[in-house]
Amino acid sequence: MYNRVLKHIKASDLRETLTLRFRDELNPVFWDGNQLKTNVRDALMKFAKAFAEYVDLDDRAITDILLLGGNAGYNYTVMSDLDVHLVVDPQYIPDCDPELIDDYYMDKKTLWELTHKVRIFGVPAEPYIERPGITRKKSQGVYSLLKRSWIQEPEKFDDELDEKELEKKVKTLKHKIDTYIQSESPEELRQLVTKLRVGRSASLQKYGEYGFENMVFKELRNIGYIDKVRSAVVDFKTKSLSLQ
Repeated sequence: MYNRVLKHIKASDLRETLTLRFRDELNPVFWDGNQLKTNVRDALMKFAKAFAEYVDLDDRAITDILLLGGNAGYNYTVMSDLDVHLVVDPQYIPDCDPELIDDYYMDKKTLWELTHKVRIFGVPAEPYIERPGITRKKSQGVYSLLKRSWIQEPEKFDDELDEKELEKKVKTLKHKIDTYIQSESPEELRQLVTKLRVGRSASLQKYGEYGFENMVFKELRNIGYIDKVRSAVVDFKTKSLSLQ
């Protein structure tokens, strides 16, 4: 029902109750027009190489380094990170079961984020590892830091936004999250987060950045509810392992 592109109300008519915004220019903190500023590109490359060293990546394994997310498009907010994706060829990763590669690097990413708080002009830089060949919807911006050029330029949002439907969905999910936390129901929280992530992934694949489920997830993240869930799950786990 919700896996669709938002319609009915113009994006320019968004009320202040939502954090999501649609803009006519890329974030001027990082971009001159549609060209990434040299000092920003250099800082992100330095960040990517530091993360590659941290996870012991062979230089030959890195086929590209990409900038994605809100700050590579027209729907950035003050909550948008700089998403830096290292594209890695698995053939250069020795002694690792191919089925476990993704989990391994996700664990390394988590450990990195516990000890590194890298910011570019105050905006957090977040590293990812991905395999070659991932295709993305044409609305999503994909910029190659390695090649200094766009692989895919982002599209501006020129449709209409069903603001009331988005607000209703977000309000419902906020209520569920608060209820599960207050009733100490970690399994329900995990299932809810899994559902949100699966829905977001499907929405991105089918509709790109402006798919409804992706918008819902980003709004929840922007208002702190994704972090709230993560903290609650950790607290529940800690409590279950503790003896009073």
